[in-house]
Amino acid sequence: MTKRRRRARRPGLVVAIIGAVGAAPLAVLWYAGHSLATRTDGRTAKPVSYIVTPVLNVRRAADTLAADIATRNLRNELSPILAKLPSSSCIRVDAGGRIVVAKSSDKELVPASNQKIATAAVALEVLAAETRFTTRVAGQVDNGTVSGDLFLVGGGDPLLVSREFLATERYPTTSPTLLDDLADKVKAAGVTSVNGSVVGDESYLDDDRYVDDWSSGIRGTEAGPLGALMVNDGAVVGERLKPDNPATAAAAEFTRLLRARGITVVGDPREAKTAPPDATIAEISSAPVAAVVGEMLTNSDNNTAEILVRHIGLSRSLQPTTGAGLAVMRDVLKQWGIEGVTVKDGSGLSRANRMTCASLVELLERSPVGGSLKKGLAVAGRTGTLKDVLTDSVAAGKLLGKTGTLLNVKTLGGVLPVNATDEVIFALFLNGAGWADQGNYRPLWEALARAVATYPTGPAVEQVRVLGGG
Repeated sequence: MTKRRRRARRPGLVVAIIGAVGAAPLAVLWYAGHSLATRTDGRTAKPVSYIVTPVLNVRRAADTLAADIATRNLRNELSPILAKLPSSSCIRVDAGGRIVVAKSSDKELVPASNQKIATAAVALEVLAAETRFTTRVAGQVDNGTVSGDLFLVGGGDPLLVSREFLATERYPTTSPTLLDDLADKVKAAGVTSVNGSVVGDESYLDDDRYVDDWSSGIRGTEAGPLGALMVNDGAVVGERLKPDNPATAAAAEFTRLLRARGITVVGDPREAKTAPPDATIAEISSAPVAAVVGEMLTNSDNNTAEILVRHIGLSRSLQPTTGAGLAVMRDVLKQWGIEGVTVKDGSGLSRANRMTCASLVELLERSPVGGSLKKGLAVAGRTGTLKDVLTDSVAAGKLLGKTGTLLNVKTLGGVLPVNATDEVIFALFLNGAGWADQGNYRPLWEALARAVATYPTGPAVEQVRVLGGG
């Protein structure tokens, strides 16, 4: 009786023995993973920072241990990149919900077009998913004749293009709204002639043509002039120079399309701020806002970014201005707890924008795996601004990214999907003289792509369970 009573009073000894026995296989597996992570094929091993977690713990989950090994291996692959980064740069890479590497990741740098990821995230949050931007044609029609002017009324659709212009674009507009289709609808409505002019109405949004922070060198070339009625980014097919007023340019392009369909238009195209008649003859709507955001990200479309900022302002503050939209963006980022972002425009053309690698990764982590924001990113070696980049990389066709370029600025942010629930998320900002030159940034991009494509390397969870006796 006494001996039984003593054993019953010492259960901790039994648990300790069982724990030690169960932990032994895990210790062996950890050692193997540790060796794999630091192996350098006979060369000197590189120093690696390890996750401080008690491995010899019988309560440790097999999937956690497998993730530790995969994370450690990825960190080892990335270590050569860290050694080459200049002081005016930052990098952050996350995988499996963990920070793998972070160097100067809280340093506020010029993000260039990676600013568009902030614009995209806020637009998808603020604008309803079913949002579409509608362009309509209005006028008084009598027996096929428009008695006065025919109004082309803009609804802030940044993807409104003519089919002929579409074929000339370096990065063809994805999910375009074809102005040709609207002209077809006017003809189908029975209109045969317009006694007046085609008049462009852009009153839906603010008519500031440019963002104040933009230099004169990018105005009208990289973006703008901006307005609620923009066709072909403000250009007219067959004209060498872009008109100063995008509404007038849109009216000219629509006049051309109507005449090509045999509809007589007497007057010259123009713009007016008078209210158009309520009599709608035809209308056309854009793709849903997620597709518009996707086009902005894939092609790094500056005009789309700035028009979305004005829609953001209209949605939350009823002010369709750049200033109102930027204020909403700042408020939303603050609500999300994302710090280190200075917002001066939506496109990233302003050199006064600031962002950290950490904040960019956090923005991307807010988007679900396979969500609208990530699906809108360019595909390495396949689409948009990454079409001709990383074409020979193991990450080609897999890595999704957003590029950014300004004088002495080159940035890359994005994801490499692993499965339905896991992905590698990365941000690499290079600021400083010469970093926008291909010979300088491309080797780092290629090394980063190779490294993230190795994840996850290590034993599978099932192997860990078997070796651990689970």
